[in-house]
Amino acid sequence: MTKAELIERVYGQKHLPRDLTKKTVAQIVDAVFTEMGDYFIRTRVKNPRTGDPITIPQQETITFSPGQELRSLLNRNGKPLAAPAAAAKAAR
Repeated sequence: MTKAELIERVYGQKHLPRDLTKKTVAQIVDAVFTEMGDYFIRTRVKNPRTGDPITIPQQETITFSPGQELRSLLNRNGKPLAAPAAAAKAAR
């Protein structure tokens, strides 16, 4: 589930106030994720046996976002596009 899907599902809940906007729901989701992330960072910086603080080295992460062409190929299950000449013959 993506963040946008989560926002959409929360926004669609019937028991929430009607004047709650999608933008407000997005801000709430962001705040919850930030707080959870901060909590996990705080709780993982201590040695559970001794309680001594642990220094966690900074890490770099790599993200990948596929381009439109790759997404369209994946959505077609890898089937190639019909060649223009073949498409023209089929249209005749």
